[in-house]
Amino acid sequence: MKESDIMQSFLNQLDENLIFIKSEIIDNAIKIFCEFKLIEGKLVHSRKIRVIKDIPFGSLKVELHLLSKKYFNDDPTLDKLTVAEKVNFIGESKRRTRRLDEYILNTCKEMSAIGCERFIKENIADVSDTTILRLIKKNEQISK
Repeated sequence: MKESDIMQSFLNQLDENLIFIKSEIIDNAIKIFCEFKLIEGKLVHSRKIRVIKDIPFGSLKVELHLLSKKYFNDDPTLDKLTVAEKVNFIGESKRRTRRLDEYILNTCKEMSAIGCERFIKENIADVSDTTILRLIKKNEQISK
């Protein structure tokens, strides 16, 4: 299997409309460059790259470099010039995927907060201790 096929299948787990562009391995992290398929018949207003952390790929930390687009609005009921692409797999932080948040929460169930933070920073993603504690607290409030 080619590298592009492997990366595309990894991205398809997040969203079927993601397209793999290229990847780079730097230190112990892999940067995956991707974008959504263009919506036919819509004019693109602007593009920007969003960096989103995801679950590890093998032993490598993952950063998705998503080329997100804004389109000109063609819906007369909306009072906006542009509309952004809908991204369902990103959590509320807009910096991590939902599956990374779940992975962190499941990891923290079995460890102390300090041990969890150390393990996550070394093996999963560069996430601060306050972020981890915020995720745990928010999850406890939802569970109640």
